[in-house]
Amino acid sequence: MSYLRNVKKYNLAAHVITVLFAAEMTAVGIIVYGADVSALCLFVLFMIVYVMVPGYVITRLLKIDTPHLSTILALSLYSGWALCVLLYFLADIIRFNLLVAAGCPLITVCWLIHEIKKPKEPGRISVREHISRIPVSFCIFFVLVLLYALMTTQYLYMSPDLSASINVNPDKAYHMGLIDSLSHDYPLQSPWIQGRFISYHIFTEVLYAIPVRLFGMEADFLLLSCGPYLTTFAICTSMYSFFAELSHKAERAGAYCLIVILSNPFIAKTFCDSIAFKFIITNDNTSGYGVMSSMTFVVLLKYFFEEYEEKGKRIPWGLTALLTALMLLIAGIKGPMGIVLLASFWGTLFLGWILRQSKFNLAIPAVTFTAAFAIVYMTILGAKGRGEATGGNTLFDFANITNICYWKDPLIEHLKAAALPLPARLVILMIVFLLFYLTAFFIPLIVGYIRELFLVLTKKKPYVFYEVIVYAAFLVGFIAMFLLRYSGHSQIYFGLLSLFFAPLISFWYLEGAEDRYRVSKGFRKGLYIAMLSVFVVSLAGTTMLLTKSLLNIYPDDIRHADPTVEYDMYTSMSNDEYQAMEWIEDNTPSDALLATDRYYSVPLDKYSYEDRWSNRFFLYASYSNRFCYIAGSGYNLGRYEWPTRLEMIKKNAELYDPDNDARGDTARELGIDYVIVSKRFTDIPSLENKDYELCYQNDDIDIYEIKDAS
Repeated sequence: MSYLRNVKKYNLAAHVITVLFAAEMTAVGIIVYGADVSALCLFVLFMIVYVMVPGYVITRLLKIDTPHLSTILALSLYSGWALCVLLYFLADIIRFNLLVAAGCPLITVCWLIHEIKKPKEPGRISVREHISRIPVSFCIFFVLVLLYALMTTQYLYMSPDLSASINVNPDKAYHMGLIDSLSHDYPLQSPWIQGRFISYHIFTEVLYAIPVRLFGMEADFLLLSCGPYLTTFAICTSMYSFFAELSHKAERAGAYCLIVILSNPFIAKTFCDSIAFKFIITNDNTSGYGVMSSMTFVVLLKYFFEEYEEKGKRIPWGLTALLTALMLLIAGIKGPMGIVLLASFWGTLFLGWILRQSKFNLAIPAVTFTAAFAIVYMTILGAKGRGEATGGNTLFDFANITNICYWKDPLIEHLKAAALPLPARLVILMIVFLLFYLTAFFIPLIVGYIRELFLVLTKKKPYVFYEVIVYAAFLVGFIAMFLLRYSGHSQIYFGLLSLFFAPLISFWYLEGAEDRYRVSKGFRKGLYIAMLSVFVVSLAGTTMLLTKSLLNIYPDDIRHADPTVEYDMYTSMSNDEYQAMEWIEDNTPSDALLATDRYYSVPLDKYSYEDRWSNRFFLYASYSNRFCYIAGSGYNLGRYEWPTRLEMIKKNAELYDPDNDARGDTARELGIDYVIVSKRFTDIPSLENKDYELCYQNDDIDIYEIKDAS
């Protein structure tokens, strides 16, 4: 009894410390970096009323019974998210915006009334009891995820009202533009070139666009101040649910979550930085939501098959519908992860048929999931006639992903100097890649994967569909990452799903090895101890690298906390530029088309119209919430459209040529309403003439309004 009391005391202390840490980190974001408290509260209210409660109602209607609060929260998040996206598109189709504004709140109100009136269920575990059971390991995991998210997002971005110079990651500015455009309407008009449309993975942006449309929230605030908290919530609930539901020792779920972050997987660009965490926790391109919703999809598959078995192997239509909705959501959040899940489901199904372990009626959900993915991918992510930026026209590009590895070129030179034949060099490169990709999980995953494959194929182990699909997803994702070309290095999205499924495979093997160890002697016992020792030592090493990575980020965070600091002008926006964008938002028509001469990301002497990475200058459009005609905007102009981009640059130059008396005619021909001169970048004399009227001016910006031809 005294032991249990001590455990409860330690747990309570851990919960209190966790809350204090989270409160302190939030306070830093508010006090130091200028996050708006009222706007944060509004976002939390939006997530509860529009997403979480409607999603929870869906799970209750389907009678999903789980002992894990994390599963309830994860399913509620993604079910509600899918509902919001559905209402968004329905409202657009029938031109009835009230559906977006009132649909989810109405569900929430009805649920509240129902909960107030219904009698209390006896024996039901309360939320307080659920929270009291949260292990210390999960508390540490939560703090680390939140810290990493804030250090790489909020703490690198100070409120524009406070700072002399605004630092914004170009990818973030891109997504800000998409959110602003979606808050107006769908299809997704380019926030940079009026009249063009963009196909992209936009379901995260759709979610953020709803509070922009309904409450006038700012896209930069949602991404950079609210985003870290939503990311932390999604990762912590989804990952804990994934391990609690699918590992064989659910009580270790918190420890497993902590091990994953301490393993610092996919070390690629420097000797200590995990590119996996950069993508899922910093949440560039919203891939974190793609990984975590995919985990929740597999968890829901478990409940699908439990009901499937209870019903005598008849399809549970309610859960099929929810799984289909999740597939729609995953496809729209990050398409490659939907592809991996879909291919894995079909592969697992065919293997089950070959082994005579699956019934043919499982083809029904497989076809349903495929149709759902195809609908999103062909109509929203890749509609005909829309601009895309694939980074090339080839489908296959073997091992291009390894180009991001800092160790690749030196290792190749060393292997060549050793006169090793090409096959041997390739084998060594693959082994080294796997070591840096899987880090601490390298040995248990390789051994466990081969062992499981042998046991399943020889029918020495039961064929559990929702477990086999995890093995299939790892293989499909890893191969796709290595073979396919998907917008430059974006094939990493295939591999991210593999990477975060790999720990579960490793834990399955280690759990089984532990059970075998208890009854083993001699060599087998020694082998298990040796393998576990290597795992622990590897984990200690990666934990040190994670610590080093966080310490490397810290100086940047301190620098960004200074409101007087100025950043590289090619990767930032001055406060004068920001004030000019505010003026545009407040004083020009919402459909006004702007022209800008700002070259963002690179100096003019390095600028190339052929390099789309040199064309990421979207801040004016993002912060003014307007469409911009930019000289060669690169994200929605593919390689085959380089001549178009060059023509745009030449045409744009005519707007800024003081010797071009017909520049007003050029502006009207392009439909441009205002011309912005960026005096930080260009030395252009006054452009005022019969067509250009100076309407705004400060130290960094001149804005001219284009007069009517009459």
